[in-house]
Amino acid sequence: MKTDNKPWYWIPLLNFASGLPYAVIISVSVIMYKKLGISNKDIGLYTSLLYLPWVIKPLWSPFIELIGTKRKWFLSMQLLISIAFLLVGFTIPTSGFFMMTLAIFWVAAFASASNDIASDGFYLLVLPEDKQSFFIGIRSTFYRLAMLAGNGLIVLLAGYLEHKYGDNTKAWSYTMIAVGLLMTFITVYNFFSTPKTEINAGEKPIDTNKQSFASIFASFFKKKQILIVLAFILLFRLGESQLIKMLTPFLVDPIKYELVETGLGLDEGQIKALELYNSKVKNGERLSDLELQSLYSKLPILVQMRDETKPLKEVKNKDKEEYKNSNKARIDFVNLLITNKGNQKTIKKGGMGLETEDIGLIYGTFGLIALTLGGILGGIAISKQGLTKWMLPMILTMHLPIIGFIMLAHFHPASIYYIYAVVIIEQFGYGFGFAAFMMYLIYVAEGESKTAHYALATGFMAMGMMLPGMVSGYIQEYLGYGNFFIWVFLATIPGIILSRFLIFPKDFGKKSEEV
Repeated sequence: MKTDNKPWYWIPLLNFASGLPYAVIISVSVIMYKKLGISNKDIGLYTSLLYLPWVIKPLWSPFIELIGTKRKWFLSMQLLISIAFLLVGFTIPTSGFFMMTLAIFWVAAFASASNDIASDGFYLLVLPEDKQSFFIGIRSTFYRLAMLAGNGLIVLLAGYLEHKYGDNTKAWSYTMIAVGLLMTFITVYNFFSTPKTEINAGEKPIDTNKQSFASIFASFFKKKQILIVLAFILLFRLGESQLIKMLTPFLVDPIKYELVETGLGLDEGQIKALELYNSKVKNGERLSDLELQSLYSKLPILVQMRDETKPLKEVKNKDKEEYKNSNKARIDFVNLLITNKGNQKTIKKGGMGLETEDIGLIYGTFGLIALTLGGILGGIAISKQGLTKWMLPMILTMHLPIIGFIMLAHFHPASIYYIYAVVIIEQFGYGFGFAAFMMYLIYVAEGESKTAHYALATGFMAMGMMLPGMVSGYIQEYLGYGNFFIWVFLATIPGIILSRFLIFPKDFGKKSEEV
């Protein structure tokens, strides 16, 4: 297949290969770990660390520039990502899977960030400048389609397999193996479809007097208002970074747990545990370790999801730590009962009780459509009237929808359409408002070394996502979902305040009028 002069053959899947790993590593991993019983604090901490390669990628991008070709780099990285996803699939059923799969995702994250650098560079080298502007929209479209495949189709597949097998471990193992095979196919296709040469007809001669990386790096920190600029970049997404990590756990966590207080249909062990509960827990008496273990393992507990109520069964495991992790929901609920002396009415409701397929449908389809539409309209608005006019309205449009999640957490509406509405509004607001933030980053990168400075700015942006995300699970478990979303809303205020002190041209981003 001769494709050197046919960018339609290679641009779509090359950009799909950038978006899919990012979606799986950053977003799908959160859903996977939640369904496999990992706690919110561990999900927030460890999956946020997966942002690190995107934070520091400007530091090793020069090596990709100097060593080998861009094509060799992205093909090697895509192959490594494929192997990593396959290994995650095979590792999920094993004991201690959490840390092992995290380590593999960590490797995949570095490979994905390197793939992004090499793919972007390859695009700039191979395509003449007059074609680059035309295909920029195609690149963005297929990156979005990759996000749809990750957050939508892959999650829907996992949900289907959860119901088919009744075993989340098997379902997610098979899902990740399927993702690995898909990435392998894309890698093989890119091997045959991408041009072998990396010199286009319009390439300019190499400048032998290029600035050193150190001088480019230092010049970034000499920009006007740099301290305010960095504070704004780091704090603008303070609320959003925590919201993103805890939204999926909130949506899939059960609405509530409920103790079965009648003896009908219970086995002998459950009846004895119930008698112990009535005689000691309700009276606030001290429990021995043996009695406590009996409550953890035998107390009859129901879990209320949106569409069904089912028993919360004990997961037996000889390893003490694995037992605690596998039965965390039972242990936490029993501890709450003990703290409240058996008064279930004082125990607050939890999540929204959605199934995995619901998440794939809401975020992977309707949410992504709203996000894309918001981004398009945001770009149009700025191009017509400039960034100054739209900066504050866009920031408010991005942050105000958090109030919807506060309402969901406090009122738990019965209809799933309320959840759809809140997510669609939030995703549209995010797409619309984020356009202003990205346009400001483009302004920050203006001048010499624009590409390197933009990479540095987005690196700081990723850091602003990583650090708050790491503590989001701890904050949520301490505050509960309702108060957590209030905190997230308050965390948006520093970025809003800092935005009022930023100085940039009034009409920056406005499209020039044709004469």
